[in-house]
Amino acid sequence: MLKVNHISFSSSEGGAAISAHRLHMALNASGVNSTMTVARGQEGPGITTFKPAKGLGRMIQREMARGIRRRHEADFSGLISLGQVRSGLAQYLNQQSSQILNLHWVNSDLMSIREIGNLCHPVVWTMHDMWPFCGVEHYSEGDAWKNGYATEQDSRASRLNRRVWKRKQRFWTRPFHLVAPSRWLADCARQSTLTQDWPVSVIPNAIDTDVWRPTDRDAARDRLGLPRDSAVIGFGAMGGDSDPRKGFRHLKEALSILKQERSDIRVLIFGADAHEVDLPFPAHFTGQHSVPEELRSVYACADVFALPSRQDNLPNTGVEALSCGIPIVGFKIGGLPDLVPNPGCGRLAKPFDARDLADCLKGVIDDQRSCEAQGQKRDGNAARKHALQSYAMPIVAEQYRRLYETLGLKAQ
Repeated sequence: MLKVNHISFSSSEGGAAISAHRLHMALNASGVNSTMTVARGQEGPGITTFKPAKGLGRMIQREMARGIRRRHEADFSGLISLGQVRSGLAQYLNQQSSQILNLHWVNSDLMSIREIGNLCHPVVWTMHDMWPFCGVEHYSEGDAWKNGYATEQDSRASRLNRRVWKRKQRFWTRPFHLVAPSRWLADCARQSTLTQDWPVSVIPNAIDTDVWRPTDRDAARDRLGLPRDSAVIGFGAMGGDSDPRKGFRHLKEALSILKQERSDIRVLIFGADAHEVDLPFPAHFTGQHSVPEELRSVYACADVFALPSRQDNLPNTGVEALSCGIPIVGFKIGGLPDLVPNPGCGRLAKPFDARDLADCLKGVIDDQRSCEAQGQKRDGNAARKHALQSYAMPIVAEQYRRLYETLGLKAQ
């Protein structure tokens, strides 16, 4: 039996951790001996919590890294990771009997760049953002990462990016097999001089379609106190509307345009507690949800789920919405075209055109009302079918199993 160990900073905190844990569960259900090694998160079958060895050297490294991040806070708009703090995890993993190591999100000092390069087992790296082929950035709106920031205008940010990128080039001498959940991220990896010769597979994130399934809309709205006859637009992300990359300001602009045409809309936001938000329609906040059944009920309230991200890979919220039979509206960027392959799954607007986003939202709402008038149910709609055919756990697990078997045979 194949033995695979998934390496992730967490088993439950954040989209990458949730995706890694879902894959771990899917593989075990398919007959693969899957385990997880994490720094923190919810405990569960096959999950081991790794505690980095304490010592003066690690403490000094962490303080130096904190100092660098503080000095560069104003130089970057998003999260950065230096990958310079050693944890001892590579040495620990090299002593284990796993046939395959599957890396996921390994930042927050879980592993240093050098330690990643020192891994002895065959490595699959599921990319949850752009960090594996960038410098310190997890997402980059420019393209300087393609050639290691060699031609970018000199700045504090470019110097730090190039220094960290060069460390990756120095220590990652053995190609890893990259897995991209979206075609967009795979194309990015192929364009980087750091990873252009590495093998890349496109395998989407998995979801339990039995848990994330269509449920009765009217009952869900009654529970949350939402009018049955209103059009409800859903939006959700970690931190709710606070992450600029998730594009909430674009949604606000689109809603202002929609206000000129209709007044029956409600906006349903999860991922953040209630607070003042300047929207032209009533907003309902549901907070954070750790129980899938609760969040499933939130999705059930929506006529359409808004994903106005400026950059995104294959967001779990999009996969969850589709699995619950809810179509998506967003911009034609990143991995969103994978989520919306046909009009039945939603619509994609021109980046970052608020007028077009508003038209797409209105179009999907009108389509939903038309389907309801004809008696069509969500459990058989195109969004649900796409989730069943592309993201169901058995389907994704089989794709990974075939990849692991190929690497395992090569290693023998």
